[in-house]
Amino acid sequence: MAREEVHVASGEAAASRAGFVALIGRPNAGKSTLLNALVGEHLAAVSSKAQTTRHRIPGFRTEDFTQYVFVDTPGFLDPAYALQARMLETALGALEGVDVACWLVDHEQPDAREEALLRELAGEIPLFLVLTKSDQVPAAKLERRDETWGALSVWAGRFRLSAKTGEGLDALLMAIRERLPEQPFFYDPEDLTDLNLRFLAAELVREACYEELGAELPYSIHVEVTEWREPAAESDKTLIRATVYVERESQKGIVIGDGGRKLTAIGRRARPPIETLVGGPVYLELWVKVRPKWSRRDRDLTHFGYKR
Repeated sequence: MAREEVHVASGEAAASRAGFVALIGRPNAGKSTLLNALVGEHLAAVSSKAQTTRHRIPGFRTEDFTQYVFVDTPGFLDPAYALQARMLETALGALEGVDVACWLVDHEQPDAREEALLRELAGEIPLFLVLTKSDQVPAAKLERRDETWGALSVWAGRFRLSAKTGEGLDALLMAIRERLPEQPFFYDPEDLTDLNLRFLAAELVREACYEELGAELPYSIHVEVTEWREPAAESDKTLIRATVYVERESQKGIVIGDGGRKLTAIGRRARPPIETLVGGPVYLELWVKVRPKWSRRDRDLTHFGYKR
């Protein structure tokens, strides 16, 4: 329900604010972890491995008279093949029409390409520097990052925060709110995202693959939910069938594992967050198929929903 104006206890009118906030930065800077913390729900896949986020992931936070529409994005990188090129296009496209951008940093200094992008953005929208993982980084290193990145004269504000402990989140939200335009809400206050459950479930299975498998294999994986059957009775489970695509026959064996044990572990890891998402018990059935070179073929990328 959109609200343009709300009356507070004093009898004065308080205008509602709403706007889009892009979370941007290099791969593995903590964007997805921050999105989940801000929304209070596990929407975006999170992994210690870089390049986990492949799509634009919106998450909504509505409180009092403010609606924040956060947008998680793929990390900025120099693309080496077609999938990475699509991811970069998605990240750049997510900046169009946003009201605020947060540049997340967990490394020491910017490169020339980042500086050029940040200077361009700063001329169009408020740009916040967000030093992430403050609970994991020594104070001296945080100071160096603050000094190095703060030297760029592009920031509307600078923040240190930990998405895991919540440190710094309130200060960031307050600063963002001041930059959002006064206008009605875009979404129902009860909504957390506009993504469908099939997409979110597939992302959670892919996250489980990242955590259960080796360092290189996850980048060859795509997950697609092929069947979703709602329970026929209250005592039934939601049936979800999903296919894990890999690029080579040898990778299929790695995902399945000896006697199917690795695929079972993936399903066991993915099921609890999916059940939280669905709000009830789930029967999750996983299959593995080979789709040769899908990450380098435009036809396959389009079929799998990677937009350009």
